[in-house]
Amino acid sequence: MIGALSEWLRHLVVVILLAVFLDLALPSNTMQKYVRTVLGLVVMLTMLDPLRVLVATHFNLEAAAARLTGPVFQSAQFIGGGAASGAGTRGAFQTDLAATLRQEILQLQGVNVQNVLVTTSQGTDGAPLVTAVTVVIGAVKPATAAAVQAQVAESLGLAPGAVRVIYAGGQT
Repeated sequence: MIGALSEWLRHLVVVILLAVFLDLALPSNTMQKYVRTVLGLVVMLTMLDPLRVLVATHFNLEAAAARLTGPVFQSAQFIGGGAASGAGTRGAFQTDLAATLRQEILQLQGVNVQNVLVTTSQGTDGAPLVTAVTVVIGAVKPATAAAVQAQVAESLGLAPGAVRVIYAGGQT
């Protein structure tokens, strides 16, 4: 804590000294007005930096995502999707996860996904837990549909039976 405070103070002193030096180095009064405005904003941002750090550590989304299972939750695309309880947040969580799964299936399997439905329940700690996933894709071979099912199950840490893939000509 003391180290972070001294580092912040050191940065603040450097920025203020730089601002004073630039203010003294500019001879024209017309430019000084603009330079002082910009440097004042830089000094204010430097002063508010501890607040940014506090917010970043207090609302640590990576730690919330790490509590969930499956590697898809730790991807950079998912961070920020929301991991708190509540009907609105749960709906946002389901929508974000469905979009992430859709993109992942397209990238890894090359299959165009028509729809993804994620079903969740509330865990003991209040975080949503994925219980089932239904994926609707176009006409593909049964082996491709099985590969999509295995991929989604592995990504979310679910049993393959919890993932249903519906495709033209059948379902897994």
